[in-house]
Amino acid sequence: MATRATTEEIRDAMFDVARDLIATVGYTQMSHADITAEVGIGRTTFYEHFSSKEDLLVQLVRRDLPGTIDELVASVEHDLPPTERLRALAAAMVEFVGTDHIGLILHTDVPLLSPEAQKQIADAHEGLTAEFAAVYRAGVEAGEFAAYSPRFAGRMIEQIIMTGGKVVMADADPRQNVARIAEDTANVLVRALGAGE
Repeated sequence: MATRATTEEIRDAMFDVARDLIATVGYTQMSHADITAEVGIGRTTFYEHFSSKEDLLVQLVRRDLPGTIDELVASVEHDLPPTERLRALAAAMVEFVGTDHIGLILHTDVPLLSPEAQKQIADAHEGLTAEFAAVYRAGVEAGEFAAYSPRFAGRMIEQIIMTGGKVVMADADPRQNVARIAEDTANVLVRALGAGE
């Protein structure tokens, strides 16, 4: 007799299938039917866990992104000078945005979501936002970065990194060229913030 899957196992299976489908067909083309067929559950079971496809995406991001951000931040040495730490964080972020399924989702499909879903996903970025803000403040205090309005500096950092990530995504072979694009993006970001070479 086969054992029944637990609620957590079913949710994890739906998350895994959703990630794969988003990577292959995209969020907008993915349907509830695709997910339930792949997992081997009924449509009603989907709605026992998620109110909509958007809800599934938000919960997937909230489940996976904080750990990914923690790993990304931990991968960069904390005792680097602010300019070098910013370079390393920016390069790591470009690689994440351009080559990781969650990164791709966040920067291609999130603008299509409801304002509430966008806010919940932005909240899941909180650790990364705080890290970039801390590095920027340390750079200003050390005289390495120009003292811009925090909102302006934050938006500039975000937009430059997203531009690099989008260039990687659009590349015919993203993994082949990601290191160069990430380095170029980090250099542009450091120059834009007024750090010396």
